[in-house]
Parts: sequence; structure tokens; C-alpha cells
Amino acid sequence: MELTITEFVLWVLLGSAAAVLACALASRWLHRRAEHRGRMRRVVCRMCLHAFEDSSRDEVVKCPACGIPTGRGNA
Repeated sequence: MELTITEFVLWVLLGSAAAVLACALASRWLHRRAEHRGRMRRVVCRMCLHAFEDSSRDEVVKCPACGIPTGRGNA
């Protein structure tokens, strides 16, 4: 089977469109994942309202500004 120039151009265009779509989907997925990780690290102290990031997985962390134990999920 031989390709005509028209078929060749069509396959190149379709392949390029599929590659762009795949890259766009991968980019959105990675961005959403990074946003979720950032949200999980953000903590706001209930006493002094100091916002900080903590990369540990502890449910309760100490505020670096006032030292009060602060739970996650209140940001």
C-alpha cells in the first residue's frame, strides 16, 4: 500500500493533533496534582492566623509563630 501525499499530510496532521491533545491532558493532570499537594501542605493557625506550609504527614502540627498545636484541614 502506497500513501499519496494527501494521505501522508492527513496522517501527519492527525498525529500532531493527537500528540498535542495528549500533552495538554498530561499537563492538566500534573498541574491538578501539584495544586492538591500544595493544598495539603498549607496550614493556617487558629490562634494567630499565621499561614505556613508543613510537609510532614502529621494531623496536628505546631505553629512556627505562636507554638500552638494546629490541626490540618482548617485552611
